[in-house]
Amino acid sequence: MAFDPTATHPTYDAFAPSWRLMRDCMAGEDEIKAKGVSYLPMKSGTRAIADVQLRQAAYDGYKQRAEFPELVAPTVRGAVGTILDQPPNVVLPPALEPLRERSTRDGLSLEALHRRICTELMVTGRYGVLPGISAGGEPYLAGYVAEAITNWDTDAEQRPDWLMLNESRPVLDRSTGKWEALDQYRECFVLDGRYGARVWVRTSAGWTATEVVEASTRKRRPLDELPFVFIDTNDLTPDPDDVPLYGLGKLAVRVYRLDADYTFALHMTSEPTPWANGFADPAEAVKNGQAPTTLGSSKLWLLPEGAQAGYLEFSGPGLAAQEKAIQNSLDRAVIFGANLLADTQRTAESGEAIKLRLGNQTSTLKTIALTSAEGLERALRNLAKWMGEDPEGVVVTPNTDFFDHTLSPQEITAVVAGWQAGAYSKQTMFDRFKKGELVPAERTFEEEQELISTEGAGLGNPDLTGGNVGGQ
Repeated sequence: MAFDPTATHPTYDAFAPSWRLMRDCMAGEDEIKAKGVSYLPMKSGTRAIADVQLRQAAYDGYKQRAEFPELVAPTVRGAVGTILDQPPNVVLPPALEPLRERSTRDGLSLEALHRRICTELMVTGRYGVLPGISAGGEPYLAGYVAEAITNWDTDAEQRPDWLMLNESRPVLDRSTGKWEALDQYRECFVLDGRYGARVWVRTSAGWTATEVVEASTRKRRPLDELPFVFIDTNDLTPDPDDVPLYGLGKLAVRVYRLDADYTFALHMTSEPTPWANGFADPAEAVKNGQAPTTLGSSKLWLLPEGAQAGYLEFSGPGLAAQEKAIQNSLDRAVIFGANLLADTQRTAESGEAIKLRLGNQTSTLKTIALTSAEGLERALRNLAKWMGEDPEGVVVTPNTDFFDHTLSPQEITAVVAGWQAGAYSKQTMFDRFKKGELVPAERTFEEEQELISTEGAGLGNPDLTGGNVGGQ
């Protein structure tokens, strides 16, 4: 049997539906509606319509009236913003310093690459980084989303030693100006203690592979391990982790379906239908203009003796239940981080109360902050080995404190009052101000004291005219 680069790992197949749902939810309403019945099944009454065009028109109207709630994308952006509010501290050896400004071939800085990693972990719970060195000897990092890491295997010690990466993409034919699909996969493996890779491309004759290229360090020593780094929500192992916001994505789809039924019911009940009886042959009466067909103050209705007229109107008691079901689902979305959509009562909370309320959320964010930094660090260390540098010279330290410690004016006054009363030392007061972000984190107590002393000497003793006795 011929080798098939498109074959996928069983775990990949299991996770692919959840990744697809999250991608579509991130893309928003247009993408969700473009998928049609995949997310909004056709109503049974609509399916019963025999005429294909009428059936499709009825479904399109049903779908168009529905609104997909934008829950996932704002939550992801807010979570990533919280994680990276304070960027990680990155220490690099001199040979890797250029990566700070340009770490990938498409021009991402190291900070932007880290942001992409965190975003992907929030969306799919998975990302991959493959270090490389260009033909000109420049180091770089290549990133791969979850869907592009299609197949993998491990050795007897559970270390990854074989990998298939989907690099398919549109390419421009400059002779015609048209974009064409390129089917390409990169196979990476360790064979006999040597890391190598080759590229598979689909042609009219089938799949063809390039020659195997083996990587070696600047000291001409072969790499003995696969440098690719799997970055998951909880760890750096090849097997994917659960998608952090998958529950939120499913809730968004649920609300979309409920809203479709709700707006359909509103559409059907919003306009009462007039009726009139008393005509022997209603169809003939309409044809001859005897039966009224329009409404309005300028339209005179002349009905036969004994005829009646009225409205067919549905009060819609089920609408309240549908509205409540939608609100309940939106309230459940709060659990997954969509706090902006909840009708919460805003009251003053202490720092400890906030920590308790947000404990579960921040634990997820902390895990992703730690894992993303650990994965980036490992990828950079693998690249450092390749470059002949000391891998221990690479350190990526993330921020894991997501709470606002800024002191209010009242708290500042209280801290100073406590020091003046002798409850604690000036050093303790300084440490509290430092934690409360009144003093830069890198400044020492001695440096602050020197600044205070210098400022006092410069100001001198003010005179009554507002000038300074000490002069300039």
